[in-house]
Amino acid sequence: GSLKQPVGSTNAALFPTTDSEALTTWRPHLVYVEGGNTFWLQHCIDKGGYSSLIKNAVCGATEDGGVGAVYVGKSAGAIVAGRWMATATWKGWDDPSVVPGKEVYEDWMECEGFGFVRSGDDDDGANEEEGDGGVSFFPHMSDDWNDIVKEKRDGGSGVRGDVVCLREEDACCVIGERKLSFVASGQSPI
Repeated sequence: GSLKQPVGSTNAALFPTTDSEALTTWRPHLVYVEGGNTFWLQHCIDKGGYSSLIKNAVCGATEDGGVGAVYVGKSAGAIVAGRWMATATWKGWDDPSVVPGKEVYEDWMECEGFGFVRSGDDDDGANEEEGDGGVSFFPHMSDDWNDIVKEKRDGGSGVRGDVVCLREEDACCVIGERKLSFVASGQSPI
């Protein structure tokens, strides 16, 4: 079930009535963010005030000593989980003009995502404090994108830190309070 389509009980009082409640008092075990236009998704996250709600749901410990929710991001949901949004500009697939005031790719080069994952060489988080480091995600990876990924990783990409490339069958998963990630892979599309 989900906030919009709860399942498991006919008692509506057991389910959150607002998105804010779903991410706070309901204490989700999983936060799943799907794809779409990455720039519009980030705009909605910013406009709705969801950034701190999602970060707290994922990275915060619960009152009873439990851990936060696991975050699963697919496509645009993976990009916003990363440190930098600039990977959304690499393919030219998403249209930034849907977001007032940020209509061109250059407007997104310094835009930060959730920054859920530390870089492999950044175990103490020191670089993240200074706005550097962290892992960014590049979804829909295929051999067709090898050259552009190499070019962008080598410089001028708007991304500082590591980039994890996700194939079509991959989703990034984050255990937030420890800033650990793994890639969940399904079967390759035929």
